Amino acid sequence: MLTTDQMPDYQRLEKLLGTMSADMGASELHGVISGLICAGSAEAPVDWIAAFIEAWPEGDLLAQETREMIGQLYYAARHQITQEELTFMPLLPEDDEVISTRAKALSEWCEGYLYGLGLAGVTEQMLSGDSKEAIQDLAHFTRLDYDQLESGEATEVAYVELQEFLKVVTLLMWEELFEIRGESNADE
Repeated sequence: MLTTDQMPDYQRLEKLLGTMSADMGASELHGVISGLICAGSAEAPVDWIAAFIEAWPEGDLLAQETREMIGQLYYAARHQITQEELTFMPLLPEDDEVISTRAKALSEWCEGYLYGLGLAGVTEQMLSGDSKEAIQDLAHFTRLDYDQLESGEATEVAYVELQEFLKVVTLLMWEELFEIRGESNADE
C-alpha cells in the first residue's frame, strides 16, 4: 500500500513518460509540480497535470499507468512540501546512475521548478533577498555542463550538497510564498 508521501519509482516513471512521448522527464515533471505547489493554490498543479496528459488515449494501459504515477507524484510532493516532517527531496535518479545522468536530471528539476513558479505568477520582485538569491542559483543550475563532469568523490559530495540545497530552497519558498498563496491553501 502506498502512503501519501511515497514517490513513484523514478526509472519506471521516466520510461513511461518516454513511451507517452511526453515533453519532459520525471525530474522536470516533479520540479514543475513542486513549483506549482509552493506558489499556487491546490488547483494549480491539478489543472496543469490535466492539461499535460489530456491528449493521452483513455483506454491505453500505459497511459493509465502513467496517469496514476503522475497522480502519485503529485500527492507525494504535496504531502512532503506541506508537512512539517521535512521529508521533501527532488525526484532524481538513483545514486548508482552515472554522475552526468544524475546532474542532467538535477538541472532539469531546476528548470521544471522555475517553470512551475513562473506558471503560478511568481516573480523575483515578490521575494526576499534570500529567496531571490536561491532562485538565481536555481537558474544557474539549469545551465550545468553535466557532460563535462568527472566522476569522483568531490563531484559526488557536490551533487549531494546540491540535492540538499534544492530541498532547502523548496521548503524556503513554501514558507516565503505563504502570504501569496493565502491561508486557505497553506494546509492543503
